[in-house]
Amino acid sequence: MKYYRSYMDRQEISPERHKELMNLYPQHGVSRRPWVRYAALAACAALILGMGAWRLVPGPTADQPGGPGPASNVLQTEAAGTPQPEDSQSGADVQGFVVSGPAQRDKLAFPMIPYIQYQDVTDAPEVAASRAFAPGTFMVELTKEDIQGIFWGSEGKPEADHPKTEQGDLPWMLFWDGYTVHGIAWYDGQGRLTELTIWGEKGRASFTLELRLGALPFTCCVEPNRGDEISEFNGVEIAAWSKVYDWDGDGLTDDICGSEFMTPNDIGVRFKSINSGMQAEYGGGTDGANLALDGTCTFNALFVRQALAADGGLHLDHLMTAGHIPAWRDVTFDTLEQARVETEFAPYLPMSEPEGYGAYAGNKEFFGRLSYQEGNENMLFVRWTRGYDNVEVDVYLPEGDWPGQCQPVDIDRPERYDTRLYSIPWCDSVPQEYRSDFDNVIFRAQDMSLEAVKAREVPHDTGGASFSFRVLHENGVVVNYHCDGMTAQQVWELVETTLP
Repeated sequence: MKYYRSYMDRQEISPERHKELMNLYPQHGVSRRPWVRYAALAACAALILGMGAWRLVPGPTADQPGGPGPASNVLQTEAAGTPQPEDSQSGADVQGFVVSGPAQRDKLAFPMIPYIQYQDVTDAPEVAASRAFAPGTFMVELTKEDIQGIFWGSEGKPEADHPKTEQGDLPWMLFWDGYTVHGIAWYDGQGRLTELTIWGEKGRASFTLELRLGALPFTCCVEPNRGDEISEFNGVEIAAWSKVYDWDGDGLTDDICGSEFMTPNDIGVRFKSINSGMQAEYGGGTDGANLALDGTCTFNALFVRQALAADGGLHLDHLMTAGHIPAWRDVTFDTLEQARVETEFAPYLPMSEPEGYGAYAGNKEFFGRLSYQEGNENMLFVRWTRGYDNVEVDVYLPEGDWPGQCQPVDIDRPERYDTRLYSIPWCDSVPQEYRSDFDNVIFRAQDMSLEAVKAREVPHDTGGASFSFRVLHENGVVVNYHCDGMTAQQVWELVETTLP
């Protein structure tokens, strides 16, 4: 799930919502199964598919990279081992299931694959887009049955007496066999479905399916020429693109294909596939020059076929409303005095305006917000702005898993948190084993002192100094401080008034 974590990390959302989302996705291991070999496709030497042709070609031989053995005219798949949990790249604590295919795939007739023009946008510029979730938005994990219902609707898995119509866990024409599949749905504060994401992993291969009601799914980056070339299948216009580059920085080239479209029942779809492992020529688009990319395009087009086929489609009726809506509250404040009325938070907030940030000559820009969601977050945030300087104080009361996972630093180990011991850039001077504590330092309240504050002083871009750290109180409350344009003594005065 490294792809999913990378995707979520690129979303440009408010700091408080980012903390909430990242807390939902702690690291954990996910078991995987090896790929299974698709067989008995040699009879289809070529399939004429409307605008283009899809041809089965020999897979890599034993002396070629990744070659499983002698060449044969079958659709080849990448052989992947079963990594141990510690080797997992998972990024979300969401239960998944390994997709099992039909027991007798060798008796199934290979589907007609639509021809889609996957425009090469490898060198195209990208424009970042911002994203924020509406107050009250919450996430629900999708079960295996939920995901099956998306493809089979309320009638469920087709009953088949004939082996040629056997399906497995999901429609066999998806070719998701062996992928570990997960899913989450997002609902608004009234429990109405807004969007959902399904993702899967299988060795180096992965995919992400995003669905949204009434519009295309949100994206964190826009490629201006992505929709320049439009294909059509079953009367639906499809924008599709491809990229070939090392997207995850592991030193290996990755083959990426994406497609997006609106279904006839008004569901916006974006499907991205990476390194599918298939070896196939697709539509003559690369003239056999990159069979791995062609195979990934084939994998992508197979999904498009299933989503838009008369006997397929996508169904969300069973997910339209949430069974339980967590209680939530979202309030903004115009003054510190209004924020301090919230009695649970008041002991951890400044008693007065930070020095130099007072309300004189239009100097004060204040913003405050309380964000509560049952079982997830209970946070009050205040910020003063002065030009390019900010003073921010975030107070988190215990709620759900946040901030229970916080690990305080050992005050007697200054090498783990003291900025004065290292030079900028930190990535070159701070030892790797200290980076987690150094970048996200949290002190116990009983360890706080002026000296601890001084240990977090760094030069500020506009002059002066900045300070960033968190304080864990004995009752589980966590207070985050980020202060620009202040002295260590001034910051210490903010903290000292909150200590027992």
